[in-house]
Amino acid sequence: GEGPCSPCPPNSRTTSGAAMVCTCRNGFFRADTDTADSACTSVPSAPRSVISNVNETSLVLEWSEPQDT
Repeated sequence: GEGPCSPCPPNSRTTSGAAMVCTCRNGFFRADTDTADSACTSVPSAPRSVISNVNETSLVLEWSEPQDT
């Protein structure tokens, strides 16, 4: 290809030198709208520290952000 080589984005790999595209590692994905040089991502963990508050008319749920995996 044209230009210098670049390392594969996070969570992706290639099995050949000077590859044009790096594929996502097992369990990681790119969205259809992601470019080939975007990092591959996985599904987040389950919500953490879930707190529920219930009264006669409502339910309020709070949680901490998921951990990146």
